[in-house]
Amino acid sequence: MEPAEPRLDVLILGGGVAGLWILDRLHRAGLTALLLEAQGLGHGQTIQSQGIIHGGGKYALRGVRDFSAVAAIREMPERWRRHLQGREAPDLSAAKLLSQDCLLWLPRRSLVARVQALGIMPVVARAGLLATRPRRVPRPQWPAPLPGSAAAVYRMAEPVVDTSSLLAALAEPHRDRIRSYACGPGAAWVDVVRAERTGGGGGPPWLAVRARSHPGAPPTELRPRAVVLAAGAGNADLLARAGEDPGRMQRRPLCMVLLRGALPPLYAHCVVGGKTRLTVTAVDYQGETVWQVGGELAERHAYSQDHSLVQRDALAELRRWLPALDQRGLRIATYAATRAEARDARGRRPSGVHVERVGPNAVVAWPTKLALAPLLAEEVLGEVDRALGATAARSPATPLASSASGRPTAAATALEAMACATTPAWSAWPSPPIARPPWEEATWSDVR
Repeated sequence: MEPAEPRLDVLILGGGVAGLWILDRLHRAGLTALLLEAQGLGHGQTIQSQGIIHGGGKYALRGVRDFSAVAAIREMPERWRRHLQGREAPDLSAAKLLSQDCLLWLPRRSLVARVQALGIMPVVARAGLLATRPRRVPRPQWPAPLPGSAAAVYRMAEPVVDTSSLLAALAEPHRDRIRSYACGPGAAWVDVVRAERTGGGGGPPWLAVRARSHPGAPPTELRPRAVVLAAGAGNADLLARAGEDPGRMQRRPLCMVLLRGALPPLYAHCVVGGKTRLTVTAVDYQGETVWQVGGELAERHAYSQDHSLVQRDALAELRRWLPALDQRGLRIATYAATRAEARDARGRRPSGVHVERVGPNAVVAWPTKLALAPLLAEEVLGEVDRALGATAARSPATPLASSASGRPTAAATALEAMACATTPAWSAWPSPPIARPPWEEATWSDVR
């Protein structure tokens, strides 16, 4: 086995939006951090998401009952706008903004939706549940195919971001702190082991990590002062390897639908009876528009193995709620997605982020939603501070190691240089690519 590494404050396992945002936050706080990813940055949950920075609009429409979910997320769109405009660190101005807003449409063919159009949206606005009030869109401004399909359309100040470019923008400043490790036949993801604290000191053993740069390579043992598990669905396996209960996590599978062809760009939720029947977002791919279609449709077919059935039902739902959409010449595909979250005592979806200490120096984290990644990073920094005994020396809100612009100060840079005075073995490991989005790997069928 290779010798132990130079001092490393925090090792992050998982390179989705959660892990990358945590890496940035810890680095700006003056901690030496390394992120390891087994496949591609964003692989799984991040790259499969629709990129909507939710502000609670569709939750508020659930009969104005899900107050905790709305409270946790209501400020996120405006915070993300500051990042996307480069006004707050991390600077995400290089990420591609697909839409400034997300629409809510209440379909013409639903009596319940017509009643909502008259009653619920004004209630939501008056209740102050949302940071930005929903605005009714004048009919001449409705995007296709809503003029022939909707009874009412509202605009929510919820931006939609391209997840591939978001991952690249988060990763670019930290390329020397992000590395791949082996994952494949004959090579375990990673070994999480108990190890005695460096320099003794007694107490329970801390977590250490053994990882390989490529299959067949000897393992390198990393003994960070703290370990953060931010691998989404992979957290269950990592917890089990660490001797902790993997039941802390729950999975909510989805079967997402893709449409491809001469489609108009659309970023909108179809809401009926407080439920999001469809959620549609659009991207450009090979000269065509691809729609990602989620919502209740994706949940209903979560466990289906019959892709033809899923596709037929999806097309029927689109005909029902978007009757003005011309389906001729389109192609369709499906892909399985999994939302990994902290387990709720009643099996429900959690309202906010979940950060939990699972050992003297280990933290497990789930953001629950893409939009909550900034809050997750702040909470992880707080837990890491407590694990390292550094709470008194640094405040998560205003780290002494960061300037007002969010860039590391000379002191932070010097600290990292001292920590890495000896070249670590992982510095020669490869950097992971950005994961491929689902439409690049889909098997397409003609719509008949």
